[in-house]
Amino acid sequence: MTRFYPEAVPSFEHEPTRERFDIKAIGDNVGEGVVALTPFSPGDIVFRFTGFYSAEITLFTLQVEPGLYLHDPFFMGKILHRCDANCDVDMATRTFTARLPIAPGDWVTMNYEQTEDELFRPFTCVCGPVKCEGFTAERQIRGRRFLQENAEPGERVEPMRRRRTR
Repeated sequence: MTRFYPEAVPSFEHEPTRERFDIKAIGDNVGEGVVALTPFSPGDIVFRFTGFYSAEITLFTLQVEPGLYLHDPFFMGKILHRCDANCDVDMATRTFTARLPIAPGDWVTMNYEQTEDELFRPFTCVCGPVKCEGFTAERQIRGRRFLQENAEPGERVEPMRRRRTR
């Protein structure tokens, strides 16, 4: 088993390994993302993750609760956003679960607005032909507390349900 995490981090069940995933560069120095090397079916545990708790948000954190983040620059912090993500994340168990089929060669994705009240660095969503969370135009992904600002006039948008962290 070849690990993404350094040897100082104890191994754990469903840890992501290089036999099941690859980290690849995205486009013109945009960053990196995680690619599946094995298939996953809806409901499968894709991986569990670990990290270091921090009061600071970074590019490689996910929000545990307001003011508390889990920093993982080795693996989880490289998961890409997609409005119609193929994974859901449960911060209480630090688990990514497939919500859609994932084939070898697919990017592993999550919807950042599932966990983040506010992103470290907002960006314009370019998911492709899929309507981003029901919106008809490109929109800024800034975090779930900004969802209503992106809605069509008169439309009420509810944030994605957040799984309990305690």
